Amino acid sequence: MSIIKRYWRIIFPIFFVFLIWNFSSHNGDVSDSESIFFANLFGISNGLIRKFAHFVLFGALGYSTTSFIKGLHPLTFPKHTQVFYPVIVTVIYGALDEVHQLTIAGRSGNASDVLIDALAGIAGVLAYVSYFCFYRLWKAKRAVVKAVIEEQQENIQEIIQQKSA
Repeated sequence: MSIIKRYWRIIFPIFFVFLIWNFSSHNGDVSDSESIFFANLFGISNGLIRKFAHFVLFGALGYSTTSFIKGLHPLTFPKHTQVFYPVIVTVIYGALDEVHQLTIAGRSGNASDVLIDALAGIAGVLAYVSYFCFYRLWKAKRAVVKAVIEEQQENIQEIIQQKSA
């Protein structure tokens, strides 16, 4: 079994933490040039692309953190604490990220970004819980359909045996 398959639930949250930290470590000029590139690519404003990047990265962090916590307690998921903790982790990391940006030349920390990070974390958690619950329902429905088909096949076999006897 590869290491990614074995530890993927912890690898992805750590990956997003480092990715966010890396983007936050760029000075103001580099950060502006990156966001202007993507703003021009998608035809939207620089400010909007920066907020969108916050939302996507912190949403992914919330999603992957929820997956990690679900992996720790797979039989009891989703409980309110298992959904609440990833949101708290995302908000705390969003605040730490903004404080980190205060130490970088040409960057600033904004309370509005922490709010966006919090909303993104909530969206990521809700996306994971929705996916998990719908997947569980789909899997149960598939098992019921399979059982019905097997029962029908058994009934057909009995009818064939009765006709041939």
